[in-house]
Amino acid sequence: MPDPDTAEAAVSGFDQRVDAMFRSESGKPLVRAKKEKPLGPGRGNYVRAYSYSMVGFAARCLYLDEMLDEANAGLAENAQHYLDNPLDINDRDSFHWHAEIVMRLIEMYGSGGSKHAGRITKETEALALKPIWEYVRKVSWLGKAEYEKSKTWHIYLSENHHAMSFTVCWQFAKIAKDRAEYRDLKYDDGATAAEHYRAWNAYFVVYCRERARKSPCIEMMSDDYNSTLIKGFYNFYDFGDPQVRRSAGLLLDLYFAYWAQEQIDGVQGGGRSRIYFYNGLSQNRNHGNAPLAWFYFGIGKQPTVCGHDTNAALSDYRPPAVVADIAIDVQGRGRYEVRQRPQGLGTQGRPMTTAVTTVPTEMRTDGGGILRYSYCDPAFIVGTPMTEARPLNDWAAISAQNRWQGVIFSGKHDARIVPTVLPQDSRVANNAFWSAQSKGSLITQKLKYHKRGTDMIVWMSKEGLSAPVEEDGVVFVEAENAYAAVRVVWGGYKWMETELPAELRDRLERLAPAGAFNTTRFIPENATMVLNEEYAPVILEVMAKGDIKSFDAFKAKIKGCEMRMDAAILRYTTIYGDALTFDTSFAETPSINGKRVNYAPQKIFESPFLNADYNSGVVTISKGTRKKVLEF
Repeated sequence: MPDPDTAEAAVSGFDQRVDAMFRSESGKPLVRAKKEKPLGPGRGNYVRAYSYSMVGFAARCLYLDEMLDEANAGLAENAQHYLDNPLDINDRDSFHWHAEIVMRLIEMYGSGGSKHAGRITKETEALALKPIWEYVRKVSWLGKAEYEKSKTWHIYLSENHHAMSFTVCWQFAKIAKDRAEYRDLKYDDGATAAEHYRAWNAYFVVYCRERARKSPCIEMMSDDYNSTLIKGFYNFYDFGDPQVRRSAGLLLDLYFAYWAQEQIDGVQGGGRSRIYFYNGLSQNRNHGNAPLAWFYFGIGKQPTVCGHDTNAALSDYRPPAVVADIAIDVQGRGRYEVRQRPQGLGTQGRPMTTAVTTVPTEMRTDGGGILRYSYCDPAFIVGTPMTEARPLNDWAAISAQNRWQGVIFSGKHDARIVPTVLPQDSRVANNAFWSAQSKGSLITQKLKYHKRGTDMIVWMSKEGLSAPVEEDGVVFVEAENAYAAVRVVWGGYKWMETELPAELRDRLERLAPAGAFNTTRFIPENATMVLNEEYAPVILEVMAKGDIKSFDAFKAKIKGCEMRMDAAILRYTTIYGDALTFDTSFAETPSINGKRVNYAPQKIFESPFLNADYNSGVVTISKGTRKKVLEF
């Protein structure tokens, strides 16, 4: 058992860890990231990384009280770039990714700063606000902050874009309503900053409550996008009115509990969406939730200073000890199941390449559609988003895009097995598979309703797994603390024995973390099973070594599992003794031990650590003697 003070110590170590990160780069000059060309015709320049480099540098200097002239010059240069390139202000992939960080620095270090007033000069402050005004006067309108009808489930652009955008709109209105040069100006909708501030305050409180009632993330467990989703919420927490601050704190507590119970040493398990193909093959240990795991829980390694993570690093928010306990005590969590009811059904909007998108995606919250299920053991986490076999048009794209399933294993390597559908462009496929899972046993099949899918494959990491061996048509592998088996129900498979397609190889080499996917080797170093029949079901079985005598005993148990086809119905008894039925014609809902999968359960969160009834807004986080009830 871990020391009882470990959780509290992890939380209290936040300040020391953040200070060490900033001080490790003390005195280093500004290194500007490259300004990239537009991502498409008629668009602004792609300068997200450039702006992150500028605000990250400024944050470090302002925090350390060093190189203040350079920090002010960097913020001024960044602002002037957008004023000189107005298309960049309204491009969805550049400006609103960093604008709320600029305003945080003004709130902390500007002329009226709450931390160290005056480190940002009045001249820099005034200049930095100018492009933000040009953004919000077009992008913020009172109707967008409506919540009586939408309940905040009208999503402009994608989920993380929507949150970044309304964060910028709220925070600018908060600042502008008290500044002489802005308080009397009218937005394009004819309203003032004070009116927008009141509207966004009310909206955000409802937004937080709805996420507690109906699920925090449509982009389910998407490591990069979820960390981007929440990065502006720290500003609501630090600078908002009491009710806004309280709502932000509760939502952040919920998010980190949601994250903590389905990770091992910072590596995320469980069913997900919006995981681009190459991101599903390994865990990025430098970006996404990784810096937050280090800030709050001491998991992983010290990150470099990055603009993306500045709000978290400078915020007063700290997770409660019960969340830290869940995050760091993998062994103490034991073995358990996680069931969740995320939102995914909806009417797709018309997202633009600009931030001004007027037709949102309208999420349906009156039904089910998805049951996120994970089976968690200290040795592994296996999970999937169990979905109804629905046509693509039933789903919001942010839910259907790049769903992920599979198993991650504990140990020093990023070991995993990923049954998935290979996208045509090696990047994006929508509504690609459906599945059924009970405990460590998963059945999955490519969906006929997919978009942009090609082969059904089973990808096995080189690191952390033994070379796969086939016996009686079943492929077996061994991880450090678990065994796994993969069975193709009909048609067989072949190994991908040649180099990956050139487009996929090039993309992975550019975008995957260093060493995550060795594209120059052949099977079995990166063992990839390619099904001969694209719609053949795949069965994945995983068991901890502590539950069985040996690898040979595991193999024998797998071979003894009963499997038969009854017309289109696959009937299978798992290694855990559960009876699964799976309709390979997509007509009937799968069953587990005689009960149909319920895609709309009474609980929105159900596990030993995180529990809430659907639509209640009261969430309980607990572990051992620690407990916190979030009453939204």
